Parts: sequence; structure tokens; C-alpha cells
Amino acid sequence: MDLWQRLDAAAGRWNVLQHPFYTRWSNGDLRPSELSFYAGQYAHAVRALAGATRHAASLAPNAAAAAELESHAAEEESHIGLWERFGESVDADENATPLDETASCASAWCDPERGYLPTLVALYAIESAQPAISETKRIGLVEHYGFEAGDGTEYFDLHAVRDVDHAASGRELIQAGLDSAVDADALVAEAERVLEANWRLLDGVEREGQR
Repeated sequence: MDLWQRLDAAAGRWNVLQHPFYTRWSNGDLRPSELSFYAGQYAHAVRALAGATRHAASLAPNAAAAAELESHAAEEESHIGLWERFGESVDADENATPLDETASCASAWCDPERGYLPTLVALYAIESAQPAISETKRIGLVEHYGFEAGDGTEYFDLHAVRDVDHAASGRELIQAGLDSAVDADALVAEAERVLEANWRLLDGVEREGQR
């Protein structure tokens, strides 16, 4: 099994669309307070994703990779505002204190000690899953929670499309950095780490939202 097959397998193990919170989202079973709480918690992950991309750009081994990742980082930083617009539409606390699970997710997603190639793999693991996740959440918002397309759904509209490109770009950058000295087990472990952290964030949101 090559690296890409192993990363796909990790994504399957931690497919958050199978998490009870997102299942209830898709079925229209979330209370408004749960959407609000989620938006405040996941904001920490949105900021962490932007930070991880900026970190990757700072470690890029050549000018071409640096330019590509700088552009990606700027885009992710601009998406923080889109998430805030979603948060406003569900009355989220924009200064919500992160749950332990949320803080762990943010730390896993944006690890300043992580090297260049492991950071690219972490980003790839996150972003390759986002198109399906974003589309599922967008559909749920429109069908069950009174949203109009493009009115508070912009973050999801964009990530359903742009993360297809980001994942493809990330895959090319990873492939360019692979050689016989690369520890594939360590790379897969980084993917598992960020994917599990996302699942655990939802565990925390699900637990607190049911109180």
C-alpha cells in the first residue's frame, strides 16, 4: 500500500460525515443553540487551518512552493471572515472559549514544531475531506435551517470548490518532496492526528450541545 492509499484509509477511518453531530446536521435535528455553539468552537479550527498554511509557506524549500503556499495562506486567512459571517447568522459567540477537544484540534492542526512535509500532509488530510463535508453542511443549512444559498453559507460554498484545488496542489507539493529517506509512517501518523482531532472536536460539541 503506497502513501496515498494509506492516507485515503486514514480518511475513511475518521470520516466526520459519519459522526453523530454531522449526521444530525444532515437530518435537520440540531437545535439552533447547537449550531451556534458549534460555530463558536469550529472558529478555532478555521483559524488554525490558516495558521498551518502560513507555517507551511514559511518552511517552503523554494520560491515557487513559497509563492503557492503564500497565496494559499492569504486565501485561508480571508476565509476567517466568511466563517465569522456564518457565526453571526447563528448567533455564535465569536470569542467562545475552546473546549479541551477544540483546543487540542487547533493545536494538532497548527503545530509550529511540525516540519514542512508533515505540515503539507496534515493540510492535505484536512483539505481533501473538506469538499464533501462543506457540501453536506451547506445542503443541510439550506434544506433544514432556513438558510438561503449564499446568505451565511459562503464559507461552505467556497470550500466545497476551492479545497478540491488546494488538495490537488498539496498532493503535487508532497509528491515533489518524497524520496527514499522520507518516513511514510510518520507522515501517515500526522494525517491520523489531525483527522482524529477533528472527530474529537465534534465529540466535545456533541456532548456540550446535549446539555
